[in-house]
Amino acid sequence: MPLKTPPVKYDLARLQGGLDQVTPMLSLPPGVCRQATNFEHSITGGYTRIAGYDRFDGRANPSDATYLLLTITVTATISVGDTLTGASSGATGKVIAIDDNNYAVTRVTGTFLVSENVTVSAANKGSITTILGIDSDPLTDAQYRLLAADDYRTSIGAVPGSGSILGVAYYSGTVYAWRNNAGGTAAAMYKSSGSGWTAVSLGSELMFDGGTGEIFDNQTVTGATSGATGVVKRVVLESGTWGAGTATGRLIFATITGTFQNNENLQVGGVTKAVADGTQAAITLVKDGRVQTVIANFGGGATNKKLYGCDGKNRAFEFDGTTYVPLKTGMATDTPTQIAFHKQHLFLTFGHSLQFSALGDPYQWSPLLGAGELAMNDTITNLLVMPGDQSTGALGVYTRSDTSVLYGTAADNFQLTNYNTGTGAIAYTAQTLDQGYVLDDRGVIGLNATLNFGNFTPTSLTMNLRPFVQVRRNLATGSCVNREKSQYRVFFSDGSGLYLTLLNGKFLGAMPVQFSHPVTCIVEGEKPDGTETSFFGSTNGFVYRLDVGTSFDGGIIPASFNLVINAIGSPRILKRYRKASVEMTGDSYAEFAFGYDLGYRSENISQPIDQDIVNNLRAGFYWDGFVWDNFVWDGSDVSPAEVEVNGTAENIAVRFTSVSNLFQPFTVNSVILHYTPRRGLR
Repeated sequence: MPLKTPPVKYDLARLQGGLDQVTPMLSLPPGVCRQATNFEHSITGGYTRIAGYDRFDGRANPSDATYLLLTITVTATISVGDTLTGASSGATGKVIAIDDNNYAVTRVTGTFLVSENVTVSAANKGSITTILGIDSDPLTDAQYRLLAADDYRTSIGAVPGSGSILGVAYYSGTVYAWRNNAGGTAAAMYKSSGSGWTAVSLGSELMFDGGTGEIFDNQTVTGATSGATGVVKRVVLESGTWGAGTATGRLIFATITGTFQNNENLQVGGVTKAVADGTQAAITLVKDGRVQTVIANFGGGATNKKLYGCDGKNRAFEFDGTTYVPLKTGMATDTPTQIAFHKQHLFLTFGHSLQFSALGDPYQWSPLLGAGELAMNDTITNLLVMPGDQSTGALGVYTRSDTSVLYGTAADNFQLTNYNTGTGAIAYTAQTLDQGYVLDDRGVIGLNATLNFGNFTPTSLTMNLRPFVQVRRNLATGSCVNREKSQYRVFFSDGSGLYLTLLNGKFLGAMPVQFSHPVTCIVEGEKPDGTETSFFGSTNGFVYRLDVGTSFDGGIIPASFNLVINAIGSPRILKRYRKASVEMTGDSYAEFAFGYDLGYRSENISQPIDQDIVNNLRAGFYWDGFVWDNFVWDGSDVSPAEVEVNGTAENIAVRFTSVSNLFQPFTVNSVILHYTPRRGLR
């Protein structure tokens, strides 16, 4: 009687759980990673190769670059770098690649026409026979897109100056950056624009006292003795009242003609309004500050949002996109390090001191007008606005080793409560997603609000990544959230970072990233169209837009993950492995390497060589939902990759590797192993 062949069985490993560096492998589900770099845990399951980042200065984004493919019957040589001009249409495009009679062009203006002649520097080069918006070969298409992005990238510059980026802010659709000047003697503020980074003029300020008649923004003030004049951009009332003749404060000017004199009358329309307290002083910034910003609205309405910031080296400031206003708190050393906007108060920290402005007025810091001060027992490292309701509020106040919560809505009911002694936060790591998250010496901590609000439960989320965190805990440089992906992200000075994915308060997993350019500061924001965006500064003086493109600013994205050892429920039973089916999702062409280790990678077992897998994930089309000649007929956004697996062992550990600057993010969702059970180990 013939022997019965054991049936082929199938084991499904859903990729979820992220990285675990400490739990014994056989205690883990088969979809957990033992090693990972530049993959992130998707909120729907699976591991996604991260998107890249591109340099940014306000000019056209490299990741948005496109190309046209022109088939040209040439009569004279066309070279890469030439600018083609349509003789009839006047359209132009720069040649980035040539393949026989096909010419890929980018930076296209106008619309090329079939059959029209093309010229280079007015010299005829031939005529166009066809025009395509995408190459039918997916790899060539990816290569052309990268070449187009590379060409756009050459136009984008670093923030002028020297050293690292000191801070980055996103306000009203514009990115702002701070960097030391070329000589390293002072700091400067820049804004992005269609022509690149442009310096923000900080203007001048003039102190006044004895104010008897109110001065308003945009009025022209004249010195009665000096004849100096200037249009006031902001009137900062710091104490007293106009009607009583005791108003004291500062006038902020963009430009001044002449020089105001001390104790001269300041007039508007020939009427004395106040007295100069000194002469005007240019607003300047001390070098090497670490800028942190918040957006606050003290005036109500959609148009009164302003940017507020501090850097530990200079006075805090207010900025409305045009006028820069230094704030005076009255501190002898007026250089706050942390900032928050909470319950219509501006909060600033000075070492262990927590101070807040008067209600609704960031210019007033007098206790007589509702401002105040609270003390912690150590240097404050983070302020974090926490979830609350309409009648109460909570502000997390962190030191390196302690956590307190400030309850209340105003000076008369603020109450600072010690929440946890021994658990605090490393500077620049506090963020709010569904709850508050910080990086503590023991890892990332979450604070879960209870139903009755006011009590919190600490949760260490990275116990299983302790080796990664312990090496880097003193290297943290910044943090942010990505709400679309439901992620808390923290970054380190060695270029690494950690992405934690959370869904409805549940921790799904964490995975590390390794950038080619270290993050020195980072900010996220919402663009005018409502979409999310993030920007970070680096040590080379560039600002980068995060979560875009296929590369690290043109360079490769080295990405990989190794799954834990999978014994398929039978650690002592040999299995003959036959095949693997890998389910992937995405919307572009992708290549990766698939490999596996057998039997704890034993030298007694022949270990296989990694296999290269190609998957065309370019999505197909829907009728009435595409542009002709700009789609692929046979693309798919979900595709299984069938891989041969050979060998016999008691367990298997699968790995994936992708090293490229060509491919958009793709997600590996699951691995199905085909195997036949054999005998038990003896």
